[in-house]
Amino acid sequence: MHFSDILPEIKKRPTLYLSRHSIFDFQSFYYGYDLALKQLGLPKDEKHQEFEEFLSWVRSRYNIQTTQSWASLILFHSVDERDALNRLFDLWEQFQNRDNNLSPIEDDFNYNSQKVEA
Repeated sequence: MHFSDILPEIKKRPTLYLSRHSIFDFQSFYYGYDLALKQLGLPKDEKHQEFEEFLSWVRSRYNIQTTQSWASLILFHSVDERDALNRLFDLWEQFQNRDNNLSPIEDDFNYNSQKVEA
C-alpha cells in the first residue's frame, strides 16, 4: 500500500490512524511511515515521491521562505490543528487536480473549512 492510498482512509476516520484530529499527529504519522520505509530498505516508489512533491508544492504555494515545517505553514493559515488537517486534505485534492483545474486558485487567506453550500 502506498502512502497516498492511505490518505482517503485517514481523511474518513482520522482518529483510527492518528491519536488526535491534528496536522501535527498526521506529520508524525507520515514521518513514521517514511522512517519505516528507510529501515526496511524499501525504495520510495513513484506514489511516495508524488507525496513528497506535494509537500514541496505546499511550501511554494504559500511562498514563504522559512525553516518551519509544512505542517506549521498549513497551521499558520488555519484556525486550529483540526482545521489544518482538513486543509491538508483539501490541498492534496487541489494538487491532484492541478493540471485539470483551470479555475482560479482558492484564496488561502480566506479559507474556511466549514464551507456553506448554496
